[in-house]
Amino acid sequence: MREHYFKKVNVLGIDVTVMRPEKAVNVSMDFMRRRGMERVFFLSAESSLYCQNQSWAAEIVQASGLVLTGDRHIEMAAAHNQNADDNSKGIGEFADEYLKRLLTKLNREHREIYAVMKHQDYLDSLKEYIADSYPGIELNGIVFEDETEGESDKVVNEINANIPDILFLCLPVEQQLMFIRDYSAMMNTGLCICIESIQPMIRKETEEIPDWIRSMHLEGLYRWMKKEEKLRKTIVGSVFKNKVLK
Repeated sequence: MREHYFKKVNVLGIDVTVMRPEKAVNVSMDFMRRRGMERVFFLSAESSLYCQNQSWAAEIVQASGLVLTGDRHIEMAAAHNQNADDNSKGIGEFADEYLKRLLTKLNREHREIYAVMKHQDYLDSLKEYIADSYPGIELNGIVFEDETEGESDKVVNEINANIPDILFLCLPVEQQLMFIRDYSAMMNTGLCICIESIQPMIRKETEEIPDWIRSMHLEGLYRWMKKEEKLRKTIVGSVFKNKVLK
């Protein structure tokens, strides 16, 4: 039935759904209301390259209810590979627009989110952002820093103790995919959203940009320079682009 919903384009062997952010949010909300857990996966250049070398990871991503563009590299590849007009809001903006629209809907319905994140400061910044911008949302979460014995079970137990409407799984690529592989059948939530990080969106929404930057209309450049792990992401993006264009 999913095939009747969505237009898809192939990006390095993964079928990526192409639709406007508002449509993707509506479909996600429908997923959330169904029985059982559905998954929305935001494909990035890094996760795409990982799937190239790990067939089990590619199968997990492909089995998601929606695979959406997770960064500007995937957006550009999707636009390059489709013949129709690009339906995204703009290159590099899809995930941010999706998240803001989704959070607005969840806020209206007073839904509960549970977030699994790599660092405590990431979780703290999300809690502060939600409390300030979306007070109707109840947010809980846990930090999943390492793979010590029993840590994964602890995370699953905490998720199931909350039974959230939506689980945000915000972890590095390999850790995220292995967690889905080993534990997705055990998690009690309506929808699992797999996105490596939402910190860029939070920073974009909350950080103070110096007046002199605004006066020169350099907000976009300033935000780009502030993104975490800029050098690593640039290298990954370059490798990904070369593969797409081969």
